[in-house]
Formats: sequence, structure tokens, C-alpha cells
Amino acid sequence: MMQKALMTTLIASSILSSTCVFAAQLTPVNPQEELAYNLGLQAFIYGAGPLTVAQVRTASTNVDAPMDNGAAPLNMMGKTLKLAGPEDRVVPTVNNDTLYSQSHINLNDTGPLVIEIPPTNNRYFIVQLLDDYSEAVGNLIEDNVGQDGGKYLLVNKGWKGVEGGIPDGIDGVIESRTPLVWYIQRTGVSGDKDLAAALKIHDGFINYPLSELGKSHKPVQLTHAKTGISPVPQPKGLGWFSLIDKELRNNPIASDASVVDQFKYIGIGGDEPFNPDNLTEDQKKGLMRALNAAPQIIQYASRDLGTKNNGWAMMYEGGRYGNDFLSRASINFRAAGLNTKERALYPNRYTDSDDQQLSGKNKYRMTMPADAPAKAFWSLTMYDAKNLFMVPNSIDRYSISTNREDELIYNKDGSLTVCIQNTKPTDTNCNWLPAPKDDFYLHMRLYEPTQAVLDNTYNLPQVNKQ
Repeated sequence: MMQKALMTTLIASSILSSTCVFAAQLTPVNPQEELAYNLGLQAFIYGAGPLTVAQVRTASTNVDAPMDNGAAPLNMMGKTLKLAGPEDRVVPTVNNDTLYSQSHINLNDTGPLVIEIPPTNNRYFIVQLLDDYSEAVGNLIEDNVGQDGGKYLLVNKGWKGVEGGIPDGIDGVIESRTPLVWYIQRTGVSGDKDLAAALKIHDGFINYPLSELGKSHKPVQLTHAKTGISPVPQPKGLGWFSLIDKELRNNPIASDASVVDQFKYIGIGGDEPFNPDNLTEDQKKGLMRALNAAPQIIQYASRDLGTKNNGWAMMYEGGRYGNDFLSRASINFRAAGLNTKERALYPNRYTDSDDQQLSGKNKYRMTMPADAPAKAFWSLTMYDAKNLFMVPNSIDRYSISTNREDELIYNKDGSLTVCIQNTKPTDTNCNWLPAPKDDFYLHMRLYEPTQAVLDNTYNLPQVNKQ
């Protein structure tokens, strides 16, 4: 017994001694500031997804009527009537392949919402639904809708239905875990000659409250916008945390409580709105440090995001992030509104085959084999490396898309070579994708990708400096 007691004393003494030595080696810090810094860092990374969606929603709904640039008041629909270009700067990496319809919906306002899809005559389309955290709610495509169209009901999670069950005429019900939903619809366009025909089908994508089911509905009446959607003014300082706090309080995710509850120590996600005046000067100092560090960490992570394939970053996580909050933050900062991999995959890169930054000072070539890994079509789009926006060029070409066959020159074996450079190539058999004079970023889109690329067994083409 004496021996056991002695052993316990020795162990306790050893632990205390080790703790004292450890403590003696620590550099003194301000615990309150450090706690605020660490929690602020986590809150920003966790909140980057809903923050991005909220910024897009604010910019897109800051109008009085549905517009032809895709903007519309909350719970209404805007549409684009032409393909996007350099003037469209509300979100990074907007595509140059499809027309858009867009709604930002609050199901607490509208109640169950009918999503109507017209007959599409074998034209590419998708209705993509994202919740407030940019997680996929559902996708409606030809494979699950059919060419004859249909009507689907979007509801809050836990919706009990109406008396008698699902109303007649509804083909399916889609639940969202948050009342705020981002509706993004795309209609494929096969070049300028196809635009008028595409617009006729594009008009038929509408949504309306369940109470209007069975009534006659006309296409959305659009007001002409003189410019693209303008980005909203950026908040200053701790105002960023106010925006994050608002989204977390209004759209809480019960399963994330173990992460979010700790943010209450810095006034985020609680019962009352975030108020910097309730923080100490040390807490404010820590949060400002976090505000400086978090975007840099997210941008750093995005450079090495995703599985690598011959120099391309494969963002397989898009639309389904689970608890990978850093990937969610990185992807949203790079490509807000990203879809799930089965519907569209987005290989992207900043560097060439030698792992050097892509730059308009150089000339590059890329050749896609004849068995391109996309069942619908694929495209390659040029963006500036800093902001990820399209850059004006002399021929108004911002992407190479196999949906625009009249623009393309194929090789005899069915492959397609792209010349990526600032000046016009001398090779007339090469498809020129104009580059800016300085650093740029390439974003590929594989619409309805093949199983081989989903399994990452298909080697994508390299981008080689000439």
C-alpha cells in the first residue's frame, strides 16, 4: 500500500514538475486577445460559405424589378439574355457558356415554391439549388426531369405537406435545410446563331408560390440593365463579423452546434446581433488580426485545393462540403455557386506544366483528346489571376466551348488544340483563347462529366509553354 501511494506521489510530482518546466518556457501572451484571434479565424473560415452567398444575394437583390442581367428583388427571378463577359463581376469565374436565371428565395416568406421547367427539346439545362451555406439542395436536369419538363416543389426541411399529401401536378418535392435558397438555372447556347432559339426555352424556367399552382403564368417581365450586377460595398473592419453573425443566427445548422457555439465567446452566433461595442479592446485586436489572416489562409489553401490531375486542381468537393469548412471557404472565394461533381466538374490551374505561373508574357498550348471527358460539352475559360474575372480582348472571346461548334477547328484525329496567348497566333489551325498581358488563371468546365474523370482515371491535357 505504501509503495502504491509513493508511486502515485512520484507520478503527480513528475506531472507538476513537467508542467512547471513547460510553463517556464512559454512566451507571455494576452490570453483574451489570443482566444479572440483563434475563434475569429475559425468563425471566418466557417462563415466564408454563407458570407459569400449573402454577398451575392445582397448584390443581386438590390433592385426594384427583375432585370435582364440576372438581378431581381428577393423572391423574384432575374435572367440574362446574353452570355456573360468581362462586365459581369459580381462573382468570380462566372461562365461564358450558358444563359442564367437567378432567384434568391426566402421560403419563410414564400412558403412552398413551385419550380417549373419547360419542354427543352434536348437542349442542355440545369436548375441548381443551393442553401445558405452553398451546400447542394438538389439539381434538376434532363435525366431526372425528362425533355417534357415538369413542376417541383421546394420546401423547408420538415415540411408536412398539405391536406391530402402532395398536390396534383407536382412531380417531386425538394427540401432545404435553410429557408434561404439560391436558385441558379442555366440554359446552353450553341453560339450566336442559336441565341434566339435558346431564349425561347430559357423564358419557360419560372417559379412561383404553391398557391398559384394551376394558374396561367407568363415569362418573367424583365427591365433592361445598362450594366452587369454591381458588387456591394465592402464592410469595414469588424463589420465582416457582423455579416457572418447574421447568417449563422438566421440559418443555424443544428449539426454544426459543436463548432458554432464556441463563437459566442466573441459575440458571434448568439441570441443578440454581433456588437463590437460589447468586446474589450483586446478582443477587438484579436479579431482584427483574424480578419487580416483568414482571407490569406483561405487564398493560400485554394492554390493547392483539390485532387491533382496533370497540373489541374479537381474540385470534387463542390456543393458537398460536409465538415470540410476550409474547402468550402476556398471554393466559394474562387467560384461561388459551384455545382456537385456529377453535374459539372471544374478543373482549374494557375500554373503551366513546369509549375510556373501562367502569364500573358508567354505562349501556351493545350490539346484535348477526341474522347473529351464530358457527356454534354466542355469549355476552357480565361480569367485574370488576381480577381478571377474575364478580361476584355480584341475578339471578344473569353472561352473555348465545344457547345459553339461554328467557332472551332478540330484536328484530323478529332482532338482540339487551344493556343493560349496574348497576341494572335500565326497557326490558323489553332483555336485562340486570348490571354491578358499579365498573370492569368484557367478554369475548365466539364458538363455532365464521364465516370473516368469522376474516378480521376482520365488524364487531362497539360498546358505547355511554347
